[in-house]
Amino acid sequence: MKKLIIIFLIFFNQSVLAQYDPKALSVLDAMSARYKNLAAFKANFSQKLTNKSAGIDETITGQITVKSDKYVLYVAGQRIFNNGTDIYTYNPEISEVTISSYDPEESEINPGNVYDLYKDGFKYVCISTESNGDRIIDLDPEKRDKSYFKIRMTINAKDELKSFEIFEDTGNRYLYSIESFQSASLPDSYFTFDTAKYPNVEVIDFR
Repeated sequence: MKKLIIIFLIFFNQSVLAQYDPKALSVLDAMSARYKNLAAFKANFSQKLTNKSAGIDETITGQITVKSDKYVLYVAGQRIFNNGTDIYTYNPEISEVTISSYDPEESEINPGNVYDLYKDGFKYVCISTESNGDRIIDLDPEKRDKSYFKIRMTINAKDELKSFEIFEDTGNRYLYSIESFQSASLPDSYFTFDTAKYPNVEVIDFR
C-alpha cells in the first residue's frame, strides 16, 4: 500500500510540475519576442468552428493588422478598429459604426492578442514536438471562469504561430490557422475609424 502511495505522489508531483512546463515557457517566450520585435504586422487567417454534437462545421476568413495593443480586424463583413482606447465596429452593409471603450480584460482571443495570452492566468505544457519541428503547446486557464477550458497552439521551428484552437465548454472548437503573414509599418491613425471619411455613416456611441 505504501508503495502505491509513493508511486501516486511521484506521478501527482510530475503532473503538477508539467502544468508550468519550462520547455513550453521557452517556446512561448521565443514566439512572443518574435512578434513583439516587429513594429507592426498583417496576417490573413481562417477560422473554423466545429461542434460534433450540434453538427456544426463552418469556416470563415479574415485579416488582422496589429501594432502594439492596437489592431484592425476584417472578418464576417465587418471592420473592427481598436486604437488602444476605443473600439469602432463598422458594418458597411448598413453604413453603421458603433463605438465602445476598450477593456483589455474583456477582449476576445484573436490573432492579434494570442501571442501574449500565456503570460497571465495560464498553465502551459508542451505535449509534443513533431518531426517537422512544430511544437504543440496546451494552455490551461488557472481560473475556471472562462467559456473555454483549453487553448492548443502549434508553433513552428522558426517560433512562428501556425495555428491555435480554442476548446469551449459548450463543445464548440474554434481553429484559427495563419494563412499568410508579413511585417508592416503603419501610423497610429490607421487604427482609428475616421468618421469624416464616411459622411453618411450612422454613429452609435456607447462610451
